[in-house]
Amino acid sequence: MLKLEYNAKLGRVIRMDDIDTIGRSTYAMLEDAFTAGRTEEALALSDYYLKELRIMHDILMTWAQDIIRFMIVRDANAAQPTAQALSAAICKAWRDFEFGVAPLRRLQAAIREGDIGRASDALERLWLEFKIPHDVLVAWINEMLNYLSKTTEQHVLDSILETHQSIWGDRYATWDQMTPWEKVALTVEGMRGHLSGASRKGDVIVREEDDRFVIAFDPCGTGGVLRRGDPETGRPAYRTDGVNREAHDWTWGKVGVHWYCSHCAIAMEWLPGRRRGHPLRPLDHTLDHQAPCVWYIYKDESQTRAYHYPRTGLTKPT
Repeated sequence: MLKLEYNAKLGRVIRMDDIDTIGRSTYAMLEDAFTAGRTEEALALSDYYLKELRIMHDILMTWAQDIIRFMIVRDANAAQPTAQALSAAICKAWRDFEFGVAPLRRLQAAIREGDIGRASDALERLWLEFKIPHDVLVAWINEMLNYLSKTTEQHVLDSILETHQSIWGDRYATWDQMTPWEKVALTVEGMRGHLSGASRKGDVIVREEDDRFVIAFDPCGTGGVLRRGDPETGRPAYRTDGVNREAHDWTWGKVGVHWYCSHCAIAMEWLPGRRRGHPLRPLDHTLDHQAPCVWYIYKDESQTRAYHYPRTGLTKPT
């Protein structure tokens, strides 16, 4: 059941649906609403959908800009203010361009007029305005991290640690005050916004076990599509040599991990495990590009299963 609600811990509206609908794309929920004539619900969902997509776009842009700044400081020996100004100028259009705003206006006008066909066309255009740059940004980030790795792979870790607070630290600032289901809602929102699932509309698999919630993507809309290709268009996997060649605790002790995907090990397991004693949101990474990506949210983090710890060099607290 759809529950579009204000959440005080996040300071904004988020979908807090029941387990039967939370993994269903906002695109599909919105389409259902205006097709059925639920005008007010459709208008509220349309505003939220743009925000859901924009949040992930802005995260990718923050990350790209931070990598560029890191490279300018490292390679040109520039001062931080100069590097910040240059990286901001390079990324300005990506940040300022009003992706989705004009389609949203057309979509909302069509919803109010009850024109289902025009609403469907506008919704598709809104989605596409984010999908195409989204996939380019993911590949761009992978290539910039690959460039950093050529001198030493440590530079990838250093770069991600430098951008950690502005992306993951801020997003999960109230994580420890959240209920397990609020954590699920925030996690699933992110991966809907990252256009996961075979349709690329943002479908996520969510199920409950006794001690944890299981969240899966088939494929993940970022690293999964980079590695597997786009099931919606048939575009093949992105051609790149941008994978690690040395095993690290922050790549789950593996080689062949795409540089984009390494941030999951760092931001969700390696770094929080060292700061908090437990992984924040562990996952089962696999080098099989056709396999789903599976994440876990534990109802009690102190009960996180032991197998999550050693692969990023952690020891489960006693």
